[in-house]
Amino acid sequence: SSGINAEWPLRPGNSIFAAQKNKVSIDSCVLGEDSTFLQQASEITGGTYVRVGEHSKLTQYLLGVFLMGVEFRKSFHTPPAAKVDFRAACQCHSKMTDVGYVCSVCMSVYCNFRPMCMTCNAHFKLPTALLKGKKVTGKRKLENGKS
Repeated sequence: SSGINAEWPLRPGNSIFAAQKNKVSIDSCVLGEDSTFLQQASEITGGTYVRVGEHSKLTQYLLGVFLMGVEFRKSFHTPPAAKVDFRAACQCHSKMTDVGYVCSVCMSVYCNFRPMCMTCNAHFKLPTALLKGKKVTGKRKLENGKS
């Protein structure tokens, strides 16, 4: 056992979707490097994401942007929203990926197939056709003979 709770990676994502469902916006004020995760959380919930480049302007951002309610922010000139990257970062390299493999247990994303999830230790098998290099297409025959 890796000592990592398999449910842990799901919790932040579940919190974001719960906030969205309950119409709660998530605002993010970042002082360091941009955070794709916080950008996504703010975008999905209708909140505001601001990266403060100069620490001396922190108070200005907190009072001018985050103090007022979400419904009033549209009336004021708030910083424009940056384009949000909704791709997932692979667990193995922490690089953004367009297409990947997702663990069905803990939702970790990998850029290449792995027989075992690094997060929750779940084991996976590739379909036999993929192992032999055959292309899987269209209809497959079911066990009862129907397609």
